Amino acid sequence: MIAMGQPPKPSGGESSRGANSSKRLPPKLVEEKSSGPRKIGSLISQLMSRRGYASVGAESALTGTIKSAVDASIASSFRVGKLQRGVLMIYAVDSVVMQELTFQKRRILKKLAKEHPQAKIQDLRFKVQAE
Repeated sequence: MIAMGQPPKPSGGESSRGANSSKRLPPKLVEEKSSGPRKIGSLISQLMSRRGYASVGAESALTGTIKSAVDASIASSFRVGKLQRGVLMIYAVDSVVMQELTFQKRRILKKLAKEHPQAKIQDLRFKVQAE
């Protein structure tokens, strides 16, 4: 007999794991180390890579590669922007330089793929932006 006000007890189909067992905890996003505090150098390195500050050196290397691939007349008329999802942004001083870069796009992509395969650059996008 069931007493009034009390829920029925689980029958044989349910185990006695309780209500909390059906709730799943989200997976840990960051693996925690139980070794204690982390070194400041590793924290700064992680922060720099997350914010994109570490890519400044890579941008100068990419700029050098692109300058060697294009005509000398436009080598100083652009700057390299962000690399996101395999697309490298290049900012030209004016529309003439942007048009010339567009004509030389295949040659630039081949040279970048050869000299910087780890960057995995798949496409170039050009925009006009004054310096």
